[in-house]
Amino acid sequence: MSIFNICTDRITIQASAETVWNVLTDVDRYGEWNTFTSRASTDFQIGSPAHLLVRMGPGKFNITETVFKFDKPRLLGWSKVFVTRWLLFAMREQILEPVGETCCTYHNVDRLSGLLAPLVWLCFGGYMRRGFTDVGVGLKSFVETGNAESG
Repeated sequence: MSIFNICTDRITIQASAETVWNVLTDVDRYGEWNTFTSRASTDFQIGSPAHLLVRMGPGKFNITETVFKFDKPRLLGWSKVFVTRWLLFAMREQILEPVGETCCTYHNVDRLSGLLAPLVWLCFGGYMRRGFTDVGVGLKSFVETGNAESG
C-alpha cells in the first residue's frame, strides 16, 4: 500500500525547544497563534482523543484524532482512522529539533495511507501543507515576539 507524505520545510525558531514545546502543548492558547487549528483540547495521553477545529481551505471543521506520540520536548503526533484503516488513515507528527540551547527547528510530516489516500492527497494535500506551514509560521512569530512568556 502506498503512503502519501505531506511535509513542511523546517522553520528555525529563536527559542529553546522547551519554550516552543510549551506553546505547542498549551492548547488553550491555540486561538492566539494557530490559524490552522484555532481550537484544540486533549490531555496528550497516548490513546486519548484530540478534538480539533481545523481550517481546510475556506472552511473550518471539527475533527477528533487520537494522540499516538508524545515525546517531550521533541515529538507530538496524532492520527485518524477514517471509517476503516484500509480506506484512509492519517498520521501527523509535529517535530522539534534543538539546534542549540536557544534555537530549534519545527516541521510537520503527515502520512496518508489507504484506498482514498491518493485522492485525499490530490484534493486536499495543498490545503494541508499550507495549513501545517501556517502552524510553524504562527508558532515562530508567537514565540519570537515574546508571547510565550505572557500566558
